[in-house]
Amino acid sequence: MLYKTRGIVFKFIKYRESSIIATILTEKLGVQSYIVNSVRTKKPSHSISHFQPLTLLDMVVYNKENATLNRVSEIRCEYQFQSIPYQHSKSAIALFLSEVMYKVIKHESHPDDIFQFVHDSVLSLDHLDSGYENFHLQFLLKLTRYLGFYPESGIEINSQLTHKADNISLEIDTLLNNSYDFKIGKVSNSERIQLLDHILDFYHLHIENLGEINSYRILREVLH
Repeated sequence: MLYKTRGIVFKFIKYRESSIIATILTEKLGVQSYIVNSVRTKKPSHSISHFQPLTLLDMVVYNKENATLNRVSEIRCEYQFQSIPYQHSKSAIALFLSEVMYKVIKHESHPDDIFQFVHDSVLSLDHLDSGYENFHLQFLLKLTRYLGFYPESGIEINSQLTHKADNISLEIDTLLNNSYDFKIGKVSNSERIQLLDHILDFYHLHIENLGEINSYRILREVLH
């Protein structure tokens, strides 16, 4: 059966000589994996840029019930990024967040509002001219609302973790309770790393087998 749906790219891997397998959060079908043929050729059927982390897509896809892999009939960019692919810090944030979402948004999960939250957040990241160094921190905290373990405050996060970090509770409260364009104030690199480590520990507490986030090191280096 064919479906018309929007999508947000998480990742892709090479498949055979010229194809890829792309993992995409779709608006109608949740997280799906698609074989896309003839992408890695001199005259590709689709640009490989369509499958970079967090790219927003309009798609027509085949969906076979219980299939682990499906195919794409039509695909195009819903929105052309203005900054994410061209700024190293934003690209690193996109790579990091797409890897986290790939691990925490389960294959069978497709609540009505999680797609719109991620979609709107990606647009916010692309539109922000400044102050986006803390975007990933806010996004991870806000995402927990859709994963079922949203904290009401930084104190609540501390109370659930065995190691306390009371000195950053107020910063977590500010991140939780404000929009992405809110000017949070000066956050040092060391504070930002401490906040991210604390939030990731909170994720590990609630999500079994989360494992290591490979792009974490890249993000730290770029935002240092």
